[in-house]
Order: sequence, then structure tokens, then C-alpha cells
Amino acid sequence: MDRNLEFTLLYDIYGKLLTKKQQEIFEEYYLYNLSLREIAENKNISYQAVRDSIKSSESALINFENTTKTLSLIERMKKAYDLCDSEDLNKKRQQLKKLLRSEDDI
Repeated sequence: MDRNLEFTLLYDIYGKLLTKKQQEIFEEYYLYNLSLREIAENKNISYQAVRDSIKSSESALINFENTTKTLSLIERMKKAYDLCDSEDLNKKRQQLKKLLRSEDDI
């Protein structure tokens, strides 16, 4: 999965757990594609402070996902839904059971 897409998805799930300042900087960087310098100028903070905030937010989002596995569960549920739309349901039922039994993600 593309890194930017992954962080955007993680932000959609866990973004409210970041501080308000982290949310603003993260959104400007990932959602509005502003450069670190542009964000620093907009916020009247240093380039390094912006970079540190983004790295800290990324780390927090990854830690949230590693703890709760919510994004992983959503992706598995989408795969399960796709399997249910298939014509060969007997074969797909077995795949579905195997997918849903995957406890290492839970």
C-alpha cells in the first residue's frame, strides 16, 4: 500500500487521538500537500518543528494500529465482502473461514 494512502487511512481512523496541533500539521502535509517549509511559514514555527510533528504523528498512528489492528480488520472485512459476491461460493466459503480465523491480526 502506498505510504501516503496508508497514513491517510490511519489518520481517518485514529486522527482524533492526536493533539490539535498535530492534526493541523498532519492535515496540511498529507491532505493539502503543503511542503514542510510552507507549513512552517503558515504556523510561524521552524521547519524542524514541522518535521518532528509529522514524524511523531506518523509514529503515533502506527502504534495505534499495531495495538488495535482496526485498519487490518477493515481490510479483512472488505476482502470477506468481496468473497461473498463471488459465483463459486463453496470455494469462497473456505477462503472466507480461513480469512476470518486469522487470529494473528486480532
